[in-house]
Amino acid sequence: MCRERSISIILHSGAFLKTSDPDLQSEFKPDADEKASDYSETTDESGPENEDSDGGWKEGRALESDLNMDVDCNAAKKFLSCTLWGQQFIYKQYSQVVAPTGVKQTHMRVHTGEKPFSCSSCGQRFNQKIHLKTHMRIHTGEKPFVCEECGKRFSQQGNLTTHMRVHTGEKPLACEDCGQRFNQQTHLKAHMRVHTGEKPFQCSDCDKTFKRKTHLKTHMRVHTGEKPFGCKDCGKRFYRNTDLKTHLRVHTGEKPFGCDECGQRFNQKTHLKEHMRLHTGEKPFHCNKCGKRFNRKTHLNSHMRVHAE
Repeated sequence: MCRERSISIILHSGAFLKTSDPDLQSEFKPDADEKASDYSETTDESGPENEDSDGGWKEGRALESDLNMDVDCNAAKKFLSCTLWGQQFIYKQYSQVVAPTGVKQTHMRVHTGEKPFSCSSCGQRFNQKIHLKTHMRIHTGEKPFVCEECGKRFSQQGNLTTHMRVHTGEKPLACEDCGQRFNQQTHLKAHMRVHTGEKPFQCSDCDKTFKRKTHLKTHMRVHTGEKPFGCKDCGKRFYRNTDLKTHLRVHTGEKPFGCDECGQRFNQKTHLKEHMRLHTGEKPFHCNKCGKRFNRKTHLNSHMRVHAE
């Protein structure tokens, strides 16, 4: 009975993708309302077509550990391997081999570029039905995956998995240049631009470039005049949320930045930086008319009026 149930689980869950990538694992798992026959077909004891007769695929032998479940010693344990991509699709059936034809056809779209599934709302096309189903949540607003820690909802399981690292503190991605670690691939990719100097996002109005798309989006408010962040105490509005948070210290009296030399405190880090020049003697701003130097740009601006008069 246990052996039969083990085999039934495999047949009804389709082919298993042998990969450590959770996104790839989910790509080839069929929907609950799809039949196992959509992903496999029974063949004779000769097994699936070999590499010579079915281009791009070859047959191999899977280990019991690969199946990660109870294994019947008499059952055929084999896999199909895509020679173009190197992915292995594990499958088995009691005393017979099941060739997951549907899985092969679906996977080969990665190489052919075929996208037979189209979104009825925006026309975007996909190579798998499950990808279309996931995409449709953008239009429906459906977010079926919930974080048990904070209640935040997500449209994709992968996004929830990534979000959980915020709570666990896990940072599995490391920068090869400086060792800094990140919890998301996108964060690592953006960080790498610090080392490469790449600024791929360009403003269409002034040609200024940015390392991150979010920085470009914020910058565009300079041109549009949009100030979406408003102070509830005085009504003053700001381009960035960080500017609003800094401004709120005017009302709360908070001064989180302290001088190590004299203990004076400031509500902005830039103010502390300017103050430190009193102790260091640094004067980075100079007059191009007479060469006089100043520790603050405002002092230079005031001085320039002497030459203008």
